[in-house]
Amino acid sequence: MDRRSTTEGVYLDRKHLFGHDAPGAWWLPPDSWSPFQIDTGDNSAGNGGNGYFAGGLINGSYAGFEPLNFARGGSHATADAHQTNIVYLDQSAHQIAGVGGDGGNWNSASGGMVAAPGSGGSGPISTGENSAGNGGDGTFVGAMVHAPVAIYNPVNIAVAGSHATADAHQTNVVYLDQSSTQIAGVGGSGGNGNAASGGHVGAVGPGGLGVISAGENSAGNGGDGSAYGGIVHATFAFYYPINIAVAGYNSSAHADQTNNVVIDQSAVQMAGIGGDGGNGNAATGGSADTFSSLLNLIGSDVIATGHNSAGNGGNGHFAGSMVDIDVAIYAPINIAIAGYNSTADAHQTNNVHFDQSTVQMAGIGGDGGHGNTAFGGDFAMHLLSDLHLLDHA
Repeated sequence: MDRRSTTEGVYLDRKHLFGHDAPGAWWLPPDSWSPFQIDTGDNSAGNGGNGYFAGGLINGSYAGFEPLNFARGGSHATADAHQTNIVYLDQSAHQIAGVGGDGGNWNSASGGMVAAPGSGGSGPISTGENSAGNGGDGTFVGAMVHAPVAIYNPVNIAVAGSHATADAHQTNVVYLDQSSTQIAGVGGSGGNGNAASGGHVGAVGPGGLGVISAGENSAGNGGDGSAYGGIVHATFAFYYPINIAVAGYNSSAHADQTNNVVIDQSAVQMAGIGGDGGNGNAATGGSADTFSSLLNLIGSDVIATGHNSAGNGGNGHFAGSMVDIDVAIYAPINIAIAGYNSTADAHQTNNVHFDQSTVQMAGIGGDGGHGNTAFGGDFAMHLLSDLHLLDHA
């Protein structure tokens, strides 16, 4: 509906009022118009965007490493098998889904001024519901899976016949990184130094007031974090090097094996984390004033300048399952076999480090900020005969 208010009156377009072709327009004097709805609120500034994810994030990597080294000598011969392996398998994953953006800083969202003079009756008048610098909500629905598989199986064999020498040497330096960082449904943090204010509302004259609201403003609040479904980190590492030296009659067999192994299967899983509230924010409701010279002609239903919030931490929600399954199999084998009147030496050195630690966080609410202010606006009422509900908190 096209409605413009000036100091001379109110312009009403009849076509939009009646829904059909009605030529012409009405000019109403300022002492007789009746506003239907005046809303200068619903303003926003510097808010972080919401993050939403529905589906699945899957990282299923596979690595197979199986070198084979074989040496075989006959009678009065020498068989040497040397194997050196330096292996680095990086199967780490960083998975992020449904993360709301952080709110900006030093933003302002304010409602305008509303004045309703005359003898008409006003419906809803709202200059509130402004927001500034709030972090966006993060939502995740589905499954996030990281399931890497690493198979490492080097084999080193030296075989010699009668009156011979068999030497098998194996050196392995292996690092398996199957760590995972999985983040889902995290609300953005609220910004700092933002202001969200409702405008001034004034109603003067003999009329009936419906709803006047200048509150429900928010500034610098952390967004809610929600995660539904499951987050799974299932890693499998198989490591079994084999070193064999076999010598016949009156011979020598040497089998040496050295292993330096690090298997990292650590995981950090976070889901349904509410963003932290910002600092130094202000959310203020505007002032509402109602005056009348006729005591019996005014009735006020609801006047609200409260419901403001500033610097609150967001709620954390998580529903589903969070699983971390780590399997590491380490079985090095070193064998030296010698026949009659022979010598067999088997040496094995193992330096192994398994990291299967897990940090899991789910459904954690964000911390509230510091130095924030949330005020309801000033309220003044003069000569109201029928006051049903006043809400200033």
